[in-house]
Amino acid sequence: MYLKNFLTVILILSLGGIARAQLRPAMQEMLASLENLRISNRPTEALHLINKNLESKENTADELTYLYAHQSLIYGSIDSLLLSKRSLDNSQRCAQQASSNEAKAIACRAEAALNRQLGLPDEVTKSALKGLQLLKKSEKDLSNQYALNYLLYGVYSRWGDDEKMNRYIRNCAYYALKDKNYNALVNVNNGISSMYQARYEKQQERALLDSSFRYLQKSFDLRQQHPKQISANSFVITCINLANFFVEFSEAPLAERKKQAFHYLKFAEEALQTKHAAADYWVNVFGIKSGFALQENNLSLAEQYLLQCISQIKQDGNTFYKSEYTVFKQLAAIADKKGDLPAALRYQNTAEQLLKKTFDQQQIFNAQKLEVQYESEKKNQQLKLLSQQAAFRKKQNYLYGGIALALLGGLCFMFRSYHFKLRLSIERERKLQQEKEETEKRTAMQLQLEQEEQARLRAEQELLELKRKQLEKEALANSLIIEHKNEMLQQIKNQLHTEDAIPIKKLLKEEMLLSADFEDTTKQIQQLHPDFFKQLSAKAIKKLTPLDLKYCAYLHLQMNTTQIAQALHVAPHSVRMFKYRLKQKFGLDRDVDLEEFLRCLSP
Repeated sequence: MYLKNFLTVILILSLGGIARAQLRPAMQEMLASLENLRISNRPTEALHLINKNLESKENTADELTYLYAHQSLIYGSIDSLLLSKRSLDNSQRCAQQASSNEAKAIACRAEAALNRQLGLPDEVTKSALKGLQLLKKSEKDLSNQYALNYLLYGVYSRWGDDEKMNRYIRNCAYYALKDKNYNALVNVNNGISSMYQARYEKQQERALLDSSFRYLQKSFDLRQQHPKQISANSFVITCINLANFFVEFSEAPLAERKKQAFHYLKFAEEALQTKHAAADYWVNVFGIKSGFALQENNLSLAEQYLLQCISQIKQDGNTFYKSEYTVFKQLAAIADKKGDLPAALRYQNTAEQLLKKTFDQQQIFNAQKLEVQYESEKKNQQLKLLSQQAAFRKKQNYLYGGIALALLGGLCFMFRSYHFKLRLSIERERKLQQEKEETEKRTAMQLQLEQEEQARLRAEQELLELKRKQLEKEALANSLIIEHKNEMLQQIKNQLHTEDAIPIKKLLKEEMLLSADFEDTTKQIQQLHPDFFKQLSAKAIKKLTPLDLKYCAYLHLQMNTTQIAQALHVAPHSVRMFKYRLKQKFGLDRDVDLEEFLRCLSP
């Protein structure tokens, strides 16, 4: 009932430690002294030492980062949140100029610690992980790595994430052992013990309680082995946790449990008497004792223990309204059980007054938190605005630079373009002149060639015309010869009446000569117009006979009807009828002239 949240206390104590990265020997000695004051629970002297060292002009950015970070941690441990925030701002400002990641990491640690005080676990995780990332693959600042892991352990213990709790508390154990920081190791053992107790509450396995007690006993033994290196607060917490173990988890008889609990509480009382531990731990000590008295039904002794607790708290000089309220509420309950109603009423009134003071104190603390959060938000907005302005200026500079480069490039382009166009213009004029001259030469040559070609064509046409006329004359002469021969055949035919065989043989021989002459005439026409007879066959819609071809040949030679009739020994009327049949075979209309049609077939 009277036990505090020991994990929170341990987290506050774990924020100390000496850093040894990028610091002068004098600064390292100062931080060692600061650690001793922290272990001795003397925050006022620790702050005085920090302020004195802040006045030195020899401090580097790294050293100032450490000093302001420790100042922020100490202010946070005594609930001075505004002062803690201001020191944190100074630490972060110096960290921007610091040369080492260790200095930047301790600023992250101070930020995580303040966020824990403000009840912002997400921000604690973010800051702590950022600090660990800065210290990745480096072991120059073991105490800082321990503290950052312990902060993460605290967050995940609140969230009940057993896997991550175990990971980060084991990391703490590694760094504490490597740094030989026995006070930190006590806190680690207490943290592991709390982790096993949390597992027991879920799984109800007795072996988990045995592990929890074993780690508490390790913490106790470390104090016996290294008394000067273990803070009074850490030792008091260990003793109270051991005593509470016999209250909550031991299955031994009441007398045995009381004996064991009082054994450890005696060590806690001795440490508290030195004034080097927080006075409100008296509440835990006498709360456990009062609890045993109540189990023994010794109400007077239970009341006496609680009154001793109030007396010890009053001697400290600090205000512990919440702890006192808890004690007086229990005193009122005990007096009520005893039937001492006036005492119960008196205790209840005192408890209500302390509750009001606790509420007022909490209001002040909440106001500090709100103000710190407001300042943080304001700072974040300013940083965001500055970042946006810087980004805008950067873009603006890029834009101006780009415009300047574009203008310069444009000028260079215009200059080069002008010279290029000038050279191109000169070259174009030269080429145009050259092309003009070449064109004129080609034109003259082409004109000469055309004239020569025309002369050649005219000569060929004249030659062809001469040949055509010659051939026509030859064809006409051949026709006349054929006509003459035909007349001779007629004479021979007339002699057939004499029934003489010799004239008949002579007639047949002459008829063969007539056919041969026509074939010669045909050959002459084919030599003059090679495609004439092919064109005739192509134009005809009915097959042409040899006689048809003869008529077409005579008509093509421009022989009239009388000449054709004489050549073929037929009547002119028969020739006209034959022309009509030829027109039908060529598919010609009545108004189409056959002779003109045949002449068109020649080229």
